[in-house]
Amino acid sequence: MEPSNELKALYLRSCEAISSGDYSFFERYFSQKDGVLAIGSDPMEWWSGYGTITRVFKSQLKELTGLQLLADAPQAHRDGSIGWVAGQPVLKFSDGTEMPVRLTAVFQMEENGWKIVQWHFSMGIPNEDSIGEMPTTQ
Repeated sequence: MEPSNELKALYLRSCEAISSGDYSFFERYFSQKDGVLAIGSDPMEWWSGYGTITRVFKSQLKELTGLQLLADAPQAHRDGSIGWVAGQPVLKFSDGTEMPVRLTAVFQMEENGWKIVQWHFSMGIPNEDSIGEMPTTQ
């Protein structure tokens, strides 16, 4: 694998799109091929298919006005026609509250450029809170 500035730039643009409510970014960059998947932080947020994903992203970006996703310095790599990004941006709410989150995306090079084939947005929960104990993490 090799580092990818192009995918890093797409990650940064996706954070900007969320902050500005630009759902058209996701209409342009999600793959329309079978198997495309997006997973959010809520247990109900598991979406398959381009139409479903873009419809939900559009609705959520309209509903969550004032929300910002402050980008970090993500990792971005590619290997041929497949690439991935992973970052830890900060979700900033309209009241100024901030929450660290995790964002990963897998990209595939298609005939018209890089497209997201898998998207995962989550909030890290300490093991102690989720499973009741603290196993080795490092």
